[in-house]
Amino acid sequence: MIEWREFCVGALDLFPDAMGVSVQFSNGRWQHVDIRPGDGMIELRGVVARRSVAIKIERVALVAWERNRASSLVGFRVDDRGRLVGESWVPTSGLTRDEFLFYLRSTAASCDLFEYQITGKDRE
Repeated sequence: MIEWREFCVGALDLFPDAMGVSVQFSNGRWQHVDIRPGDGMIELRGVVARRSVAIKIERVALVAWERNRASSLVGFRVDDRGRLVGESWVPTSGLTRDEFLFYLRSTAASCDLFEYQITGKDRE
C-alpha cells in the first residue's frame, strides 16, 4: 500500500495531519484536503463550503454541476453532510510522488478558488 505521507516529506507548502494535508498557497491562503486511501486508489476531498454556507447558496447542486462542466480533474458535489466538496481520485498503481503531489495541490487549489468565488473568504 502507498504511504501518501512519505510523498509529502520535504514539501514546504504541505502540512500533513491525521486526516490529510493542509496546503499553503503563495498568496497566504490555505486549503485542507482529507485523504482516504482505498483499494487501488486514494480519495482526496476538500471542503468548499460547510453546510451552514452551502444552504445559503441558491441551487447549490446546480452550481456544483455547472462547475463540473469546466473541470476535468476535480469534481464538485454536495455530500451527505450538506457540504459543498471537491473530490479527486488518484489511482495508486505506479503512482509517483510527483503525480500524487500534482493531484493533491490541484484539488486544494480548485477547492480554494471555488470557495473564494462563492464566499469571498478563506474559511477551509
